Amino acid sequence: MAVHIDRLVDDDYLADTAYAWGIVSGHAQSILDDADTAPDGHRAYCIEWLRRAATMTSDLDLSKPADGMTATLDLLKHVAAEYPGFLRGETSGQAILLAGEGLQLWYGYFQSSNRMYRPLNAAAVDTVLDLLPAGGGARILEVGAGTGGATSHLLPSLAGDVEYLVTDASPRLVLATRKNLADAAPAGVSLDFGRFDFDLPAGKQRLDPQSYDVVFAVNAIHNAADLPTTLRELRSLLRPGGALVLSESICGPGEQVHQELIMNLLPLPADAYSRMSRFHSKDDWLRIFAAADVPADVQVNSRGPELVMTAVAAA
Repeated sequence: MAVHIDRLVDDDYLADTAYAWGIVSGHAQSILDDADTAPDGHRAYCIEWLRRAATMTSDLDLSKPADGMTATLDLLKHVAAEYPGFLRGETSGQAILLAGEGLQLWYGYFQSSNRMYRPLNAAAVDTVLDLLPAGGGARILEVGAGTGGATSHLLPSLAGDVEYLVTDASPRLVLATRKNLADAAPAGVSLDFGRFDFDLPAGKQRLDPQSYDVVFAVNAIHNAADLPTTLRELRSLLRPGGALVLSESICGPGEQVHQELIMNLLPLPADAYSRMSRFHSKDDWLRIFAAADVPADVQVNSRGPELVMTAVAAA
């Protein structure tokens, strides 16, 4: 695997992460000041996460805006304002994040112009480009594409005879991404969009086995209901010589990721409650790949309070 995570998670990114945690900690405390006892497991989980996040500290000057972090700071501010209503059961995460102003902020957050998210997109895209077969005729499947942050990062680097299918389980996100990127494909690249739910068998969703050179996902597969089964299903779509590429936020055991202030508004994987994070550690992922019987080359950055993982599993 050619990508080196430490090249992407540099000193600037580590400083950005510390700054983001300072902002998140302040928002968490403000939300808790207005919060009542949560009525159900999901919202109770969110309150406990907020309590932990409120203890995070930063020695950076948080009165100064951080360059390249506007998308992160704007979405965090929007979420913090809506959180009390969410905790009271008056609104949903989908209404906060996937409609109106929230959807526009959500879209901006996942773009590579947002320095807090760029390493995840870049790790996947660099790896995909390294693995594409020479001579054209490549077929790429992206799953869990969301608003197309990784898609828009990859497209300008594609050339020649490439078929690229961009998918998500949410019809709303598929339509929004199609609208934003339908005309962005370079010459020779056939770009298509469709619905694909990685919690369902691939064969029941009109995708043929052994038909893609690369299947990839950025920060999506951790949400799978049954991760080993999902990994096996995605691997079954690879042509001989193909590769499954995952780029994921991860954290140490018992630790958290700043973006969870945002993501926790959405439904949680069942095992998130025991980890107190929707994200996995590196050791978790190694156990998941082993349980799936899917050998993978896994890279993780060597320093920082939050980590980026890139994993490649061969067909």
